[in-house]
Amino acid sequence: MIRLRTLAALVVFALVATGCETYFDHHRVRVIEAQENGFFEDGDELILATIDFRVKPGVPGSTQVRFNPASLDKAATGLEDGDVKTISNSKGLYTFDGLKVATFQSLLSGESPDLVGQVIIGIENDLTPRDIIKDKLEEAETDLEALLIDILESRSVFDLLANPEALMADLASAASLFESNPSWWDQLLLEVISLANPDDILNFNVLIFVPVAPELAPVVNNAFANLPEGFHGGAFPTEAVNNVITPKMLELRFFDHQTEYIVETYIGAGNAGFVPPTTQPPYNPCFPDPPPPPGGQCR
Repeated sequence: MIRLRTLAALVVFALVATGCETYFDHHRVRVIEAQENGFFEDGDELILATIDFRVKPGVPGSTQVRFNPASLDKAATGLEDGDVKTISNSKGLYTFDGLKVATFQSLLSGESPDLVGQVIIGIENDLTPRDIIKDKLEEAETDLEALLIDILESRSVFDLLANPEALMADLASAASLFESNPSWWDQLLLEVISLANPDDILNFNVLIFVPVAPELAPVVNNAFANLPEGFHGGAFPTEAVNNVITPKMLELRFFDHQTEYIVETYIGAGNAGFVPPTTQPPYNPCFPDPPPPPGGQCR
């Protein structure tokens, strides 16, 4: 009840909903531990396989899920311990347009906001035929759609804000189900390990974000504050300063027993007519330390 009263009290800040374009930019990979790091090896090859989704909470039939076959291309190659490499926009930038920025006014008038997300599966590429992985991820697309319908189409946005703990519990259960036997995940692992030099299927990360007016952002961020491990969510940044919307930066961890990468991912949004930035801060060879002055050296 406290959250609902807060919503009502803040309705005076309501703005007219405007169209917006949002993006997920998997921009750069940091290698914590590479698998193919030997003198006679040519480094790891990272694939970030993705499945996009979009749903309006509480609206039957609104769920859209799309596996991106092009995401099975290598996002980065020649990765060795300590490397920091930029992922090109063609491999890491995903945009979602035609969205409305939800406001208090639009919510109270009965409109449901768009919830936009992506499942990202890390793969260390070797010799597994792409068709095997593609077929299984197309099965995952179907499984994901059923889970989203069950979890999100059955809840209104006010249900989500009033009881975020129930949503978090269902998402945790869905993550376990997504990986449980005899799911597509296990079938994929079994088929992959049966080959001579198989790809290594790492873990997956999930993004879940909502385009809302700045006044609603704290409420949404609070509702998504206790997501299960590997889930990242909240409000898309929509507040422009000097006509620039500063994106959020996340660190997505992909790993198994012998490999670990951190993928720096930017979450951003632009108002209608605004082109989201497609490049982020320049490569810093001294990361995580600041770059040295001209002529200087890394510490």
